[in-house]
Order: sequence, then C-alpha cells, then structure tokens
Amino acid sequence: MSDLVTYPSPTELHFSRFIAAPLTWVWRAHVEQGQLERWWGPAGFSVTTLEMDVRPGGRWQFILHGPRVGADPEAPFGGPPTDYPNLIQYEDVVPQERLVWSHGDFDEVMFHVTTTFQAEGDGTRLETTLRLPSEAERDAKASYAVPGHASSMEKLEAHLRQPHHELSFTRVLQAPVGQVWSAWTVREQLMPWFCPQPWQVTECEIDLRPGGAFRTLMQGPDGERHDLLNCYLVVEPERRLVWTNALQPGYAPATQPWCTCVVELQAVGATATRLTARVMHADSAACEDHAKMGFPHGWHVALDQMLARIAA
Repeated sequence: MSDLVTYPSPTELHFSRFIAAPLTWVWRAHVEQGQLERWWGPAGFSVTTLEMDVRPGGRWQFILHGPRVGADPEAPFGGPPTDYPNLIQYEDVVPQERLVWSHGDFDEVMFHVTTTFQAEGDGTRLETTLRLPSEAERDAKASYAVPGHASSMEKLEAHLRQPHHELSFTRVLQAPVGQVWSAWTVREQLMPWFCPQPWQVTECEIDLRPGGAFRTLMQGPDGERHDLLNCYLVVEPERRLVWTNALQPGYAPATQPWCTCVVELQAVGATATRLTARVMHADSAACEDHAKMGFPHGWHVALDQMLARIAA
C-alpha cells in the first residue's frame, strides 16, 4: 500500500496508510526497541539506541545513521554517511490506540507527532499527523518527510513479514554501574525490587558463575506463584549477565525452555548506567505471550523500584 498524504492545516502534515498486519503486531513494532531498530528511517538508514522508555514522560534517544558510501547522491537521502541525533519524548501512550510525542535533536524540539492505530479488516490503519511551528517549516519538512515516511513504511511492512523472537529496551539509570551490578547479583539486594509490587520475590538463589543457578520464586497478592529456575551462561562483572531457563544449573537441558535473558551495563560518567535488556524466545508465540504479560513495562516498574532503593 502507499501513503495518502494531506495537509490538514498550514502547519500540519498528515499520512494515512494501511498496513497488512494485525493491530497488535503493528503496535509492538512501534514500541519495542528491537523491532523499531529494524525498520525506523528510510531505506539505507540504521538506528543506534542510547535510551528507550515508551511511557508518558519517557523518551527514545537514538542516532539515525545515514546511507553508507556508495549511495546514489541524486536520491532523496543519498550522499556520504551522516549521523543524526534524535530525541523523541513521549507525551501520551495508549496501548494499541495512540502515541503522541515531541521530536527533535538533543538540543531542541522541532515538531510534534500523533499516530493513531485502528484495526481495519485483517490489517491496521495508521494515521500520523506532524505539527510544525510554521507553514514554511512544514513545507521544508514535507520535501523529505513525504518520501522518507513512504520508505520507512515499506521497511515496516517487510519487517512485519518476518518472525520475531526478541524483546529489548535500553534505559539510562541514575545510579553508578557498581551499584546497579550489585542490585542484580546480590540476593539480599535483588529480592526487594525484582518484580513489580504488589508481587514479591519470596525465595531467591544466586550462584554467580557460568553454570550456576539463578532461581526466583515470585508470589502475587492472590496466591499466584511463578518459580523460575535459570542457569547463568555469562557473568562479566559490571558489564554483562546472561541466563536462560533452557538449561538447568550445570548446563543440564531443561524440559520446558522459555527464554534467554541478556543484561548489559555501560557506565555513563561516574553517576549513571546505560542498561540494555534483551529477552530471546524460542518462537514468535512465546515472544507474543511475553509481550502480552507487559514486557517491557514490568521491567521498567521493577527498575524504578531498584533505583528508589539505591537512592534511599
């Protein structure tokens, strides 16, 4: 399908497009870091995420990398490679219905965007409106936003035709990397924050070495229980943790594998930490089930609890 482009007012640019994929798939492709990075931006562009938190007040900070050497200089986005700093700040997030954000570089807001999502037959209708400060700025934006949006939507459609097994996000935490590492690896520090309240971790085992056990028993307010036994695969202090429930401690095969988790830490100065979390699943169905459980929202809530304890 192609974009239907209109100009609702002197300062607005509107795109309407039908995507031949279910609403839930299209929504997830807009809010999950691992998916966004595969299709955001016109053909030839790629994305490096510095931080992503899709909640009201959250933000997506990223670098949009321009086409590589050899791109057609006469094409709308041709020329030498260029890196473009981008900052999206989310103002409204209504799951499977609406995203509202401001968009600019790291220094200033340049325009505002509203995208609505609506099921239409077996597919999804996207309605996206850009609001700019003036008619002149809208016209200048349209000169590259119109072909750029069409190209991005073609990438989105191609992406949605592929299976997806991974969920991920990146967040900058206002705490030193040493304290964040301890919060993940010391039993007494992990138990109070590891699941969103009112759920609690009532039992925990951490044998912090490759092949060691990582077990948590989570209990809900109505008696629900989730007993998770994992095996550590990688332990790199203050850098990386990898664990999986596809293996039992000691690398013995598990009978009901579900996912493998990767947490990577990077110091941002002396007082902050960039955390990237990736969860890989055996198939698309398991990935979809995990997304329906609330990933990454639940992880963000848990991380908020962790930061509150560090700050106390």
